[in-house]
Amino acid sequence: MRLRQLAKDSVIYGIGGAAVKGISFFLLPVYTRIFTPADYGTIEMMTVIVSLLTAFLVMGMDAAQSFYFFNQKENGAVSQKIVVSAILQWRLIWGSAMVLLATMLAPLLNRWFFGGEISWVYFAVSFSGALLATLMSQSVEIFRLLYRPWLYIGVSLINAILAAALILLFVFVLGQGILGYFLGSALASLAVAAMGWYMVREYLDFSALHHQWWPRLVRFGAPLFPAGLAFYLMSTADRWFVQYYHGETALGLYAVGARFSLIMSLAIEAFRTAWWPIAMDSMHSDDGPETFRMIAQLFGGLGISAVVYLTFLSPWLVRGFTGPAFHDAWPIVGILAWQSLFYGFFLIGSAGMWKAEKTHISAILMAVTGLLNLLLNYLWVPLYGGMGAAIATAVSYFIWIILSLLISERYWKVQFPFVVMTGQVTVGVFAVAWLTWHVKDLMQSAIVTHMVVLLLLASTLQYSAWQKIFKRCRGLFV
Repeated sequence: MRLRQLAKDSVIYGIGGAAVKGISFFLLPVYTRIFTPADYGTIEMMTVIVSLLTAFLVMGMDAAQSFYFFNQKENGAVSQKIVVSAILQWRLIWGSAMVLLATMLAPLLNRWFFGGEISWVYFAVSFSGALLATLMSQSVEIFRLLYRPWLYIGVSLINAILAAALILLFVFVLGQGILGYFLGSALASLAVAAMGWYMVREYLDFSALHHQWWPRLVRFGAPLFPAGLAFYLMSTADRWFVQYYHGETALGLYAVGARFSLIMSLAIEAFRTAWWPIAMDSMHSDDGPETFRMIAQLFGGLGISAVVYLTFLSPWLVRGFTGPAFHDAWPIVGILAWQSLFYGFFLIGSAGMWKAEKTHISAILMAVTGLLNLLLNYLWVPLYGGMGAAIATAVSYFIWIILSLLISERYWKVQFPFVVMTGQVTVGVFAVAWLTWHVKDLMQSAIVTHMVVLLLLASTLQYSAWQKIFKRCRGLFV
């Protein structure tokens, strides 16, 4: 039953997520012909800086809204309205102050990361866009809290389409270049934020400043900030090092390769969204360990099969979707796909920490592996460039998962099928390495890929399933 529900919800969220994120992916042929690799590297570096600012803007308020929205449900819609409005007021005041401070630091950021070559206007526009995006996402998130997934997906899709249209207008028609990219995104967030808040206006109350809620909200959300910062470090350290040691052109190629690994992350995000409520239910059920074992084995076989197949297709995908200057980006696609896979597995492997309410350990593990990620990037990026960064990121995420599994198992004995899972990862790593570094021969690559995928798919079956298959096969000959 849970497996069927997981599959159903994954499809729903997967379709919505693929539609939203797929728009920017399918614009790669346009972007990689308008922008040079150096331009694309500048956009990526600016995006990384904006992501850091966004972590400060959010400050755990997204989680606070989810928690207190349901916490105040029994007190009525008026109480929920005050919570939502208090968070929005906090974001407007705190966010504006942070954007102003960050913009004042623009000359320093410009000199450190861009050699003083871009105007402070680029920073002001991109930082303002980050604030507008948080305001928009807060309004859209209310649809999810109200169990209206199609409205959530629909408004998110409108934002993605409008952003793409405005970016093309400013960049391609009006010739605004890199500035047009961020200007289009910011204006789309502004328009959709206005639309989103209009649609949930019954949850707005600006008749007063609800500052009495701010200390409570900050106390809830602020402790989540270090974990978010650690995750940011794990997710973006590779970009910082590639930019520093090899410049904007190398970062542009790396960023394009990373975009193709998003194909993997679309499926992973759909799984994470669908799996979370099922995981919470399973933790408090007698069949919880069995469910987690089954999902772990299934996720490993299917997920690693997807990584292998994406690696096989990566040369043709990159050459088909990008301009000639970006064709050399394909080797990092398969390696970075492991990052998405391990990120998705965390919600399975960390079950014991959640069940024992030891979630602070997760933040500590993330911080430790974030520091490890810095060290590996420091050692490998100067020598191996983007490939070194991709391997450093994948290895860091893998160690994060291993530590999470070992510690989680101490708090809740799931008895994961470690032998099978180790075999799955080993086969997948060797296949990806062979497909990435072996001299390309289409027939050989296709044979190896499909043999490995068949083996991995077979590994998803549990021992009891193999016993049934064996008995049925024996019955045919007896």
